[in-house]
Amino acid sequence: MAKRKAASGEEKGNWLDTYADMVTLLLCFFVLLYSASSVDETKWQYIYQSFTSSGSYINPFVMDEQPSNNAADTNGNAESPPNTQNGGTTSEEIEGLPSDFNELYTYLKTTTDKNDLGQYVYLEQTPTRIFIRFDNKIMFDGNSAVLKDEGKQALNLFMPGIKAVNKYIKSCEVSGHTAKAVSDVNDWDLSAARASSVVKYMDYNRCIDSEKFTVEGKACYTPIADNETPEGRAANRRVEIMIVRAQLDTTSQAVIDDILKYEYRLNGANTDPYERDENNNSEVDSDVVNEIIDNMENKYEDETGNGSSDGNLTGPVYQPSYTGIPTDILTSAPAETAE
Repeated sequence: MAKRKAASGEEKGNWLDTYADMVTLLLCFFVLLYSASSVDETKWQYIYQSFTSSGSYINPFVMDEQPSNNAADTNGNAESPPNTQNGGTTSEEIEGLPSDFNELYTYLKTTTDKNDLGQYVYLEQTPTRIFIRFDNKIMFDGNSAVLKDEGKQALNLFMPGIKAVNKYIKSCEVSGHTAKAVSDVNDWDLSAARASSVVKYMDYNRCIDSEKFTVEGKACYTPIADNETPEGRAANRRVEIMIVRAQLDTTSQAVIDDILKYEYRLNGANTDPYERDENNNSEVDSDVVNEIIDNMENKYEDETGNGSSDGNLTGPVYQPSYTGIPTDILTSAPAETAE
C-alpha cells in the first residue's frame, strides 16, 4: 500500500508542473499583449525594417542608438531605414496627407507655397496626370548628375503625399532635360543620368512601387524656352516628374483628349464620340483614333475601381504613316520560287 501512495503522489506532482507551466506561458502572453498595445510607431518601424532590409542599411534603434541622419556610409549603408527619415511619414504628418489622387495636386501646391519653392518648382494638373517640374538650380550642379541636398529636401517634402496615394497611381515617369550649349558631357548621358538619380532616390525611400517608375533622357530636344539666351538655357535645364492616374473615366472627352495628347502625340484629334467618324478635320486617321479609344477601358482602371490595373497595359500602338516617299523606290519583296 505504501508503494501505491508514493506513485500516486508522483503523478499528482507531474500534473501540477504542467499546469504551472501553462499558467506561466499565459501570463507571458498577456504581458506581451499589454506591452504591444502602446507601441511607439517609429520604433516599431525600426524593428520591422531590420527584418525586411536584407542588410541594405544599418538600424541604430536595434543597437540602442538614436538615429542622427539618413546619410550612407562608404559601403552604401544608411543609418536609418527608408520611410522613417527624410521623406518618410510620421504620425504627425498623416493628418495632412491626401487620401486620393484628386487631393494630391492640392497637397503638392500647398507644400510648394508653404516652403517658398515657387521659383524652383512648377506644377500642372490635367484630367489624367500631374506634372512636377524642378529647376536645375536646386537639383544638380553643372555637368553633374549627383543630386544636391536642396533637391533631396524638395523631394522629401513631396514624397509623403505621393506615397499616400500610391495605389491610385498608374505610373511615375521621370525625364531629364538639358540645354543646347557647348559642354564636355554628352547631353543624352547627362539627361538620362539626372532622371535616374531622381528615381533612385525616390525608389530608395519607397515612394511608390518600383515597377511604376520609368526614366527618360531627352537631352536638349524638348526645350520650353529659347536656347539663345542664358535665361532660356537655364529654364531648359530641368527634371520633370509626370504622375499618371490609374483610375480614369474613359468616357470623358477631356480624358480621351489628354491621353491622345500625351501618350500618342495626337494633338488636335477630333475625339467627340458622335462626330469623330464624320467631319473630322484633323490629319489623324479616324480609324486609328477609334481603335485607341475603344481599347482605353482595357488599359486604364475604371474610376470606380480600387486603383489597380489588371487589364491590358499595352493598348494599341499608333505609328504615323510616311508621306512624300516616291512610289518608284517602293518595291515588293521577290516571290519565293520552288527549287
